[in-house]
Amino acid sequence: MSILSWNCRGAGGSLCSPKMLHLSRLIASTKAQDVSLHVEKSSSNVILATCMYKPTTTKFLLACVYGDPYHRRTRAIWREVRSFVIQYPNVHAICMGDLNNVMHPNEKFGPRPVNVARMSTFCWLVKDCGLVDLGFSGLAYTWCNKHFNTNPTFERLDRSLGNAEWCAAFPSTTVFHLPMMISDHAPILTVLQSSRAKPRKPFRFEN
Repeated sequence: MSILSWNCRGAGGSLCSPKMLHLSRLIASTKAQDVSLHVEKSSSNVILATCMYKPTTTKFLLACVYGDPYHRRTRAIWREVRSFVIQYPNVHAICMGDLNNVMHPNEKFGPRPVNVARMSTFCWLVKDCGLVDLGFSGLAYTWCNKHFNTNPTFERLDRSLGNAEWCAAFPSTTVFHLPMMISDHAPILTVLQSSRAKPRKPFRFEN
C-alpha cells in the first residue's frame, strides 16, 4: 500500500490546472491506492479518519495535518490528533502532512536559526500523541521559500509519523521525498512494503 501526501496550495478551481495534472501523474506513477475511509472530523488544519485497506482488510487511523504556519494553533491541532488516537487503543495510526515545524536543528537551512523553544514544544506534542518520525529517503528538505537570488530557506516541514502499533505491524515502511515541482512543497510518499532494506533494529520509544 502506498499513501501520497502533498501540500499543493491553490490546486482547486480546475481539474486541468498544472497542479491537478501533476497530482494525477503522481498518483498514477506512485501507484498510490484508494482505501475505504470514514472521516471522523475535519477542519482547515486536520482530517481525522478511520480507514481500511480492502485487499488485506487492515484497519488503521489516518490523521492528515496542516500545521499552523503562524504557530498560534499548534497546541490545539495536536490536542485534536491526540484525542483521536487515544480513542482507538492498539490500532495502527499514521499521521501525514505539512506539519509546519521541524524536529531537529539540521532540518532547516537558511539565514535564520531554528526556534529551539518552538521545536522542543512540537517534539513534545508529537511524543504526547504516541507518535514517532518514520524517517525518509531522498531530498533532505521538503519546502523552500524559493528566494534563490537573496537568502533561500529550506526546511523539512512535511513528514509521516506512526505509533508503536504501526511500527510493529509495518516495520518496512519507507517515506520518500519526491522532487519539488509545481508547488513549494515536495510530495511525500509512504510505502508500507518497500524493497529498500532497513536495519534490523527493535522498535523502542525514547525514554
